[in-house]
Amino acid sequence: MNAMELNAEGKIGLVPITETDEFMQLFTHILEEYGSRVGGHPPSDLIQSARAPFHKYFESGPPIGVAMFEGYKAPQAPIVVKYGKREFLERMFRTGELRLANAGLYAHAGFLESVRDDETHRVFFVPTYKERLTGQSHIIFQGHRLEFGDDDIVMPIEVEDYFLFSLCEHIHYRMPTDFGADAALVIRDPARFIQCLISTFLARFDGWARMAGKVAYYDPYRVPSVFPRRPEMAKHFGYAYQKEIRVAFRPRQRVSSNLEPLSLSIGSMIDYADLIYA
Repeated sequence: MNAMELNAEGKIGLVPITETDEFMQLFTHILEEYGSRVGGHPPSDLIQSARAPFHKYFESGPPIGVAMFEGYKAPQAPIVVKYGKREFLERMFRTGELRLANAGLYAHAGFLESVRDDETHRVFFVPTYKERLTGQSHIIFQGHRLEFGDDDIVMPIEVEDYFLFSLCEHIHYRMPTDFGADAALVIRDPARFIQCLISTFLARFDGWARMAGKVAYYDPYRVPSVFPRRPEMAKHFGYAYQKEIRVAFRPRQRVSSNLEPLSLSIGSMIDYADLIYA
């Protein structure tokens, strides 16, 4: 999913290796590992399951993302893109009205698989294969005895709920299908948009920490350096192909009630964005 891409002609191809170096390394390691075992290659059922997610882009003919952007010339300068339903994006485009969701909402079972994620819980793993090879079944960590038996150590981490707004760092022809979208808002001045969103939010909710930038995608066996400081800006690397840009707001003090989605109005975006729809 991370090493492949859908291009403007609706064809599946490899992402340039300079952009996906880590995933190509992992993919090569998998192939080498299978090469040293019986059969010498991944089983056919595994190959089929790996291919399956790409079928959805062609279920109704040419991918909607390809048709949506046909004839549109993307700006050369940096952009961010918001994918969604036309009725909501048109309102955002013309009046600046947008919906800011709380992170806990994204765990809802009703969301599409590419959207659904438990944004307030993260799970990391501590590998124990070296200890197991020597016959050990536990380690001492910070004075505590941790039993792991025949598996790795699971480290669940919970984060306080927060608000977030997600975009993509450039046009992706897969995203309309993934997000169930029929429109996209191409924002030609990302800095202006982010500043408008932050200032509007802080005018209503003073004392919240704000964060903005690229999401750091992590391997659950490698805790990223960004996580202890800004867990709101980290996400499992299964979603790395989405190349998310995120604006997030964290309460500096514990909030007494559960967070719920809210509406903000940041002003018309007509003079610095393009509304694209199928």
